[in-house]
Amino acid sequence: MADISTISTTIAAALASALCPDGTAQAAATGRSLVIRRGNLTQADLGDAPRTLQQGCDFITIADSAESWVRVDEPLGRPWRMDTTQPATAHMAISGDTATVTVDAGATPGGTVGLRVTGLPGVAGDACSLHVATAGDTAATIAAVIAAALPGAVASGADITLPAMTTVQAINAGTLAARCVARRQQQVFIITAWAATPAARDALGCAIADALALTDWLTDENGSTFRIEARATTNDDTAMNRGVFSRPARFLVTYDTDLTRVVPAMLAGGTGIGPDVVRGDVLLGTPAP
Repeated sequence: MADISTISTTIAAALASALCPDGTAQAAATGRSLVIRRGNLTQADLGDAPRTLQQGCDFITIADSAESWVRVDEPLGRPWRMDTTQPATAHMAISGDTATVTVDAGATPGGTVGLRVTGLPGVAGDACSLHVATAGDTAATIAAVIAAALPGAVASGADITLPAMTTVQAINAGTLAARCVARRQQQVFIITAWAATPAARDALGCAIADALALTDWLTDENGSTFRIEARATTNDDTAMNRGVFSRPARFLVTYDTDLTRVVPAMLAGGTGIGPDVVRGDVLLGTPAP
């Protein structure tokens, strides 16, 4: 989920990559030391810190403007859409009246496994037992959960023994990340260049403008993509008597507050749900094998 903190951090990382091609331990593209961070200048940056403006270190600060926040219409109905697919690492196999659960060697258990059984005593029609594997599962715990929901089934380790005269089908499917846009908004983020001289301020301000000139989209650490658009830039010399020159550049950011849930890759007998399927769609076709 995108947040003002992850957006600021992502912008800082993009600027660091563009302005410090040799790494942040080296001088920036302007030839001077550079500190990039969220927030604002502190009193220490003006005199007590190891690197200060007066010692020739430039600063870039990134802050959000609360007054600029505006809500934008999100997709009608807030539909859940399928995102990335995670292949299953837990599997179910059938041999006669015995079903066996396996987990890929060295892998974290994941995926959806289960059984569809016809002919269980006391059950008219088909019975179905499913389990979505999690990191704490083992083949034995998965087998026990699935067997517990099927009358007459007995779990022993990773094996499930089913009553005689039943017809059994294994169910195997991966998982999907489903994403929903809960809210969409726009907000101005202020990227400010700070230096001890007008020339250094201007050089850093131009470098920031060049670094973001062709950037329309950025993706934060959570995988949420947001749009960034340049707005007004001004010079601020009000603190020139203290040797502080700044250039705040405003950027309009459009971002989503999105939610992500892990769901099994099956619904109403269908498997492998594609990106065009949303909540409420009905899948028709043959049952999963």
